[in-house]
Amino acid sequence: MALAEGTREKLLKDVEKHGWLVLQIVDDNLPSYSYTVGLFQKFGHPELVISGLSGDKAQAILNDIGYDIAKGIVRKAEHTYDDVLNGYPCLFKAVPASKYDDYFGRANLYYQSSDYPVLQCVLPDSKKRFPDDKEHVSTGQELLYKD
Repeated sequence: MALAEGTREKLLKDVEKHGWLVLQIVDDNLPSYSYTVGLFQKFGHPELVISGLSGDKAQAILNDIGYDIAKGIVRKAEHTYDDVLNGYPCLFKAVPASKYDDYFGRANLYYQSSDYPVLQCVLPDSKKRFPDDKEHVSTGQELLYKD
């Protein structure tokens, strides 16, 4: 328990200092993914997750979106945006809370619950088709929005 309390205190301090954090998760059995902690607390905006990109690329995208959120720009579930990925659309989808324990441990610790929303930044394939589109070619991202 002391480790969890110390970790939570560090999360609280880091979010207070920076506004939000981007955590990178690498697992040999799953595509890597990165997610934010703090956007919901600081700005009332859902946390964000992106899967299938290198940590540096994912962090850059999530931080860019975070800076926009800090300026008042809102990203909504089931909406496609053309200003997130250079030249490609990005679709945001709500991640069900049933995924939180397995994927967002630090966010659960930060919020001391799973009572916060998460949106997945869903990436298109090279022909700008999304995973639910006909003839989509897999990009290696895990589709966390699917139960």
